[in-house]
Amino acid sequence: MQESKPYQLIKALAPGEFCSGESLAKQLKVSRTTVASYIKQYSGLGLDIYSVKGKGYRLADSLSLLNAARLELALPQNRPIVIDQLDSTNAWLMNHIDTTDHGQLILAEYQSAGRGRRGRAWQTPYAGQLCMSLLWRLQDGIEAAMGLSLAVGLAIVEALENVGFKELGLKWPNDIYLQGKKLGGVLIELQGHANSEVSLVVGLGVNVKVGSLQAELIDQAFAQLQSHSKLPINRTELAIAIVESLNQMFEVFRLQGFAALQQRWNRYDIFANQAVSLRFSEERQLKGLAKGVDKQGQLLLEIDGQHQAFMAGEVSLRGQ
Repeated sequence: MQESKPYQLIKALAPGEFCSGESLAKQLKVSRTTVASYIKQYSGLGLDIYSVKGKGYRLADSLSLLNAARLELALPQNRPIVIDQLDSTNAWLMNHIDTTDHGQLILAEYQSAGRGRRGRAWQTPYAGQLCMSLLWRLQDGIEAAMGLSLAVGLAIVEALENVGFKELGLKWPNDIYLQGKKLGGVLIELQGHANSEVSLVVGLGVNVKVGSLQAELIDQAFAQLQSHSKLPINRTELAIAIVESLNQMFEVFRLQGFAALQQRWNRYDIFANQAVSLRFSEERQLKGLAKGVDKQGQLLLEIDGQHQAFMAGEVSLRGQ
């Protein structure tokens, strides 16, 4: 990617060592005043940057920035594009959907307008999450995409488990959990028709390392991977592991649908056999026992001894 000068500055500060304003200005070929404005810009994104007279600038903690060259080498079929800041990776792909090929991967260090389910804001600490989206195309219409958000969540959890994380779980239809707290989520947007090719923008966000200033902005209990790792997490290598898992999963899903993944998903269901409340709206809800998902990815709820199936997107799920 063509790196902006502000991004070049944050790359210089990423190791967590002091850099003088003079050396930064010389490196970027800008004035000291411009360097100060870049520092202010990144401080506004929640980064804690010290300014010490005689020493210069330093991040309170080091950052693991995405390595575009390494991503391109490891994932050539996905043609990864790394962007410093944008509104959302999903929105970028939706805006370029007609000129972008299957498999395209977009990653961002920071999203200003990340979204979760039902349009909820998704807080994105600068370089503290994996924020990415892929464009996938399916030939058999919208019905062929049933269960895809569950399959994506499964691929992410399996990738994390393969690199050593434990106590991972999935909450229907698209949330990822670690030790009972939300770690990330999936948001899929589609464009197409019932019986023709459908384009799917598959977005995901996973908390990696959330600083104290950024944590104050998140209004729910959350998990982050760095709290469960003795070594600093390399976001680039983690992204590669997750995208490789997603690529493999998509081939299974394309050929066999969600049915081939149903039992794998149910292994991670955090609400399995628990009493739950299924909310359709503030006024309407159902109570029963969660019984996993069926071959289409629909939630199974046991109510008065009978199993009923519910489509993703219609309801939210709450443990009682």
